[in-house]
Amino acid sequence: MKHTLETIARLAGVSRGTVSRVVNDMPGVKPHVRQKVQDIIEQTGYVPHPQARSLAGGTTGNIGVAAFSDNPDYLTHHIFYEVLQAIQADSAANDYDLLLFSNRSSADQQYWKRIGTRRKVDGLVIMGEHIREEHLLFYRQLEIPFVLIGKRDFQKLPIACVTSDYHSGAYMATKHLIEQGRRRIVYIHGLQNMHHENARFSGYSEGLEEAGIDVHPELVLAGNASREDAGVELRRLIQEGHSFDAVFAANDLMAFGALEVLSQLKIDVPQEVAVVGYDDVQAAAYYSPPLTTVRQDKRRLGEEAMRMLLDMLKGRMAVDEARTVVIESDLIVRDSG
Repeated sequence: MKHTLETIARLAGVSRGTVSRVVNDMPGVKPHVRQKVQDIIEQTGYVPHPQARSLAGGTTGNIGVAAFSDNPDYLTHHIFYEVLQAIQADSAANDYDLLLFSNRSSADQQYWKRIGTRRKVDGLVIMGEHIREEHLLFYRQLEIPFVLIGKRDFQKLPIACVTSDYHSGAYMATKHLIEQGRRRIVYIHGLQNMHHENARFSGYSEGLEEAGIDVHPELVLAGNASREDAGVELRRLIQEGHSFDAVFAANDLMAFGALEVLSQLKIDVPQEVAVVGYDDVQAAAYYSPPLTTVRQDKRRLGEEAMRMLLDMLKGRMAVDEARTVVIESDLIVRDSG
């Protein structure tokens, strides 16, 4: 059965107008009545039509940022807050308020749906490593315009996204190390089987292949995007007696973990081992030694995502148009390698 405002009203024993006010998150509904209607909406799987959601006031004047991550510290992540600053500045400049939604997947597996059904937003910028196709299909069904930060390849729907040129950045970093005479370059993976991680490893592999150097499987470590895991893996590699003269980590946090282990084991950086990271977080320039790294233009990621979303909201771009904007990366050479 396809539910409507009327059928939800009958099930809840309230008027159609009361259901409309609950759907649109408007005042004037007693708390226990609001909760009863919300419970029935959850039980029935009712999805309000966009027109029904906008009856009480048309557009909302709100832009939402939805962060999908199982990491409770995601909102403090160096990439997230720099991108968010750009989104906030552009939303304010265009007279939109900004709403932040952080997925609570472990405690509330339906929260991602209520971002669309209970929250009043005109469009979404979506970030995080745990974006699923069902999330995007649901928002598309609700006709909520959205733009992703970070490339995703889904078969069932075209999407608009903005991403860094991870392949080129990793290639530049690897080539830089090779030009210094480094031949055995450790690669520390981030979160594997993600588009950005595959692109970085591809750039690393191409840089080695171009120089006639094989990818040595024992030098490819699983850092899991974690400072601690990267340090543990590099220490294990050293204890097992593997030789190397450089480390390329897929993010700066893992590079910091590598530098800590090398310092503890009295291995000189960069004379014995050069270290290069990825991202250019704010701490990279002030680390000891200052970290050579690939700089993502994090503000431009946010700016380009907002530009596309505003184009959708103003009718200059179709909400179902497939478009990928790629932001160039730069190699920032400092003292670590």
